[in-house]
Amino acid sequence: MNRPSRTWELEISTEPVAGGIVLAAKGRIGSVSASQFEDAVGAALAAAPRIIIDMAGVDYISGAGIRALQQTAATSGGRTVLCGLHDAVRIALALSRALDGVVIAKDRQEALESLITDHSS
Repeated sequence: MNRPSRTWELEISTEPVAGGIVLAAKGRIGSVSASQFEDAVGAALAAAPRIIIDMAGVDYISGAGIRALQQTAATSGGRTVLCGLHDAVRIALALSRALDGVVIAKDRQEALESLITDHSS
């Protein structure tokens, strides 16, 4: 009997928006894909004043992924907004204190509104 295999692939897309960039991740952020995630976030931060990381498509994040996000939060100077966190991912990030230094939004729309508000101030 063939069991469906769990893929550890990660797809990342970016979309420029007013005041920043939305980076959408889809898949699992584990030891294999954490460096890809960190590189994509670093590139987005270099290209835009603020970034939204939409995690609605991420159902798992490992310690390596959490460390990548912590490094991002430490170097972003409050320029990062996370949104679309599934409960399991949110809990893992909260327990590891990876949410310190980032703004949390319920969904992409709320995150976009926070960029517009910050951009117009």
